[in-house]
Amino acid sequence: MDTATDRDRMQSNQQGWNRRALAHIDSSYYDLDTFRAGKSSLRSLELEALGDVSGKDFLHLQCHIGLNAISWARRGANVTAVDFADQALEIGRDLAEGLKVDINFVQSNIYDLPEVLNSSFDIVYTDYGVLNLLPDLSGWAKVIAHFLKPGGVFHIVEIHPILGAFAEVDGELRLRSELFESGVREYEVGLTYGDAYEEAREIDPYKQYAWPWTLSTVFTALIQAGLQIETFTEVPVDCRQRLKSMVRDEEDEGFWRLPGDPLPLTWTLSARKPE
Repeated sequence: MDTATDRDRMQSNQQGWNRRALAHIDSSYYDLDTFRAGKSSLRSLELEALGDVSGKDFLHLQCHIGLNAISWARRGANVTAVDFADQALEIGRDLAEGLKVDINFVQSNIYDLPEVLNSSFDIVYTDYGVLNLLPDLSGWAKVIAHFLKPGGVFHIVEIHPILGAFAEVDGELRLRSELFESGVREYEVGLTYGDAYEEAREIDPYKQYAWPWTLSTVFTALIQAGLQIETFTEVPVDCRQRLKSMVRDEEDEGFWRLPGDPLPLTWTLSARKPE
């Protein structure tokens, strides 16, 4: 990322995600009371993909208020957690201190991170709703490769881009011709998410800028950064009720799914830096 315009857009997003973070403190999606009592925020997708992280040096990019970062630290990882939103990180620091969990929180635009963090990691990780906030996937992939130790693994769990090609109208999914549209999109955002569809809550409006990315663009960026893709999965479950017709997964209360599983809703990928 090398344009002043994109930096301005990311700064607007940063301000908005600070507002979201303050609204998320008492939201059902994050459920901080249960989390403080010991419940992990991690779901089966990420747990099965990474397995035992005990003793691993672990970099969590775009960590928001830090629940997943704290959960990885509870499982024994040595976690550094990064986000661009300072108030989100303050919430994460307070949570970690209260739970006596040792985490290094770093505030940084992801593209500037090599200038402020001098470390290397066994695992670089990011999850759920992160890529559309990034204007430059090539630069993002280079940052990941920069921080991975030789033999280290990058893992991502992300919302499937195919959701951007559909709208729900009167309980039916209708195709929109937007999946392959590129370039920045601008939205006026005055709500932030909860766990269930009707639990969205109002925040002071801000302009959010988003960049839609196809899976092929993600693959290409990682490969060109020198990483070797090892696994890729698509699953019909989502981390929250993004569409009104979604229902709770009967086998995993942390997920939602569309009746009949007509679409992939989440994807995961692991890639390794060669020795």
